[in-house]
Amino acid sequence: MPTDLADIQTALRELGLTSYEAKAYAVLVQRNSATAVELARRAVIPRQRIYDVVDGLVQRGLVRPISGDVASFAATDPRVAIAGLIAEHRERFSRLARNADEASETLSGLWHSGQQEQAPLAFVEFLRDPASLGARFVDLQRRATKSMLLFTRRPYVVEDNTIGLEATRRIAEAGGDVRCCYEADILDSAESIQEIAQFDAAGERGRIVASVPMKLCLVDDSYALFSLTDPVAGGLTATNVLVEHPDLARSLSYAFEALWATGRPILDAAREAGHDI
Repeated sequence: MPTDLADIQTALRELGLTSYEAKAYAVLVQRNSATAVELARRAVIPRQRIYDVVDGLVQRGLVRPISGDVASFAATDPRVAIAGLIAEHRERFSRLARNADEASETLSGLWHSGQQEQAPLAFVEFLRDPASLGARFVDLQRRATKSMLLFTRRPYVVEDNTIGLEATRRIAEAGGDVRCCYEADILDSAESIQEIAQFDAAGERGRIVASVPMKLCLVDDSYALFSLTDPVAGGLTATNVLVEHPDLARSLSYAFEALWATGRPILDAAREAGHDI
């Protein structure tokens, strides 16, 4: 059981709060109430961030506003607040389980169909060299109109992804969906964080996760481009596959949503890591 403030904040982060949210709540439970400015000072949170932090706590039921001449806030009873966080996690994992069951059924159907398939798989293309992979990735981004869902990690398929930036802006402006899961070690690169900030400004929503299982690009619910590392050689070799198949794309989207649910906004993480964005 957590015994000091640092342990309590760690436990709160494990329950899904950001570092700032955990610090703010841990400070607020020790007081009857506090204004946003007081809370920012006591929790050592930048004043320009405190209102977003408090708003997030209010939305999750951990903090309630108190009306008055000056707006102030009070912590919800921790037993009620923690129970609410646990309920959120239970609901999320129930949803993931349902998605996993649906994916299993879809993949099982594909597998059984594949066992009877005698003709060449015209909708599958193996990309045997980095140049072919990069060209296909660029082409997919050019053709995307509704959505792009991505897992990304080093080494990147293309270094200067101007086409991807243009595609992100085009899809976002049309009301589409562009999301990307980044591995945590990207926080070590200031240059990469600045590029991600450009994609964020163009309309991409990015989250940081501990790791991604593979490189993946899902386009328009129809195309799946992914790289599978050799289970023996590891990252030394990879098989790159492009599949045009809505059922497979939909199945892989369940995996994307499951990992996306575990992540947190990458720019928040970057700011907390000290990046100036």
